Amino acid sequence: MLVNWEPISSPHLEIKEMKSTVNDSDVHVSWHWQNEIEFVYVYKTAADLLKPNHQILASELKLYTREEFKANQGLIFRLDKPGSIALRILPGKKVDNRLIIVNQEDERNLLYINGLKSRIYFSITYKQKLFQTRKKVKITIISELPIDKEQLVYVKKRGSIPLSVDDGTIYPFVRDFSSGKTVLPEIEINKHEFIQIFLSKGKQTAQIYELIPE
Repeated sequence: MLVNWEPISSPHLEIKEMKSTVNDSDVHVSWHWQNEIEFVYVYKTAADLLKPNHQILASELKLYTREEFKANQGLIFRLDKPGSIALRILPGKKVDNRLIIVNQEDERNLLYINGLKSRIYFSITYKQKLFQTRKKVKITIISELPIDKEQLVYVKKRGSIPLSVDDGTIYPFVRDFSSGKTVLPEIEINKHEFIQIFLSKGKQTAQIYELIPE
């Protein structure tokens, strides 16, 4: 279904002063609702999938009235997915029984909100026989959501446990991780070497995943 767009004709039809607060997974968004705006449409999507207005489908928009805004003192919703969210509030009006959306496409009616982080638990255990120069390592990953193998690496270092992804030799994982518990095949390393798990892309990955040692 197509969207009935209209160019913005007056600054009195603009959404502005958007603010958000996040408490656990509950999000409260407020903005300055001008008198000339009859209602708004809410466009909420993953930040990396944000579309320009002319590409938005009607099915991707949610009508939100002034009465709902007053009752909730803004817009309230729950985060249910990891990753950042883009939220654009679009002014609307009714003309000749047609719902019209004002084509405001600037930063004043757009917010980015950090979404939930998917927790990844991991454990590393070592097994070494007496007088052996090699030891076996078992890695266990427990994830709330499936993980692409590119998101994680393990780092091996001689003499001590690696402190960062750059503190040793980096090794990729060869298979994706399904949600739940994954016990990887044991690997063998020198008795003086140690392994640690890290997010592969640093801050970029840390916005989506939280890595927790068990």
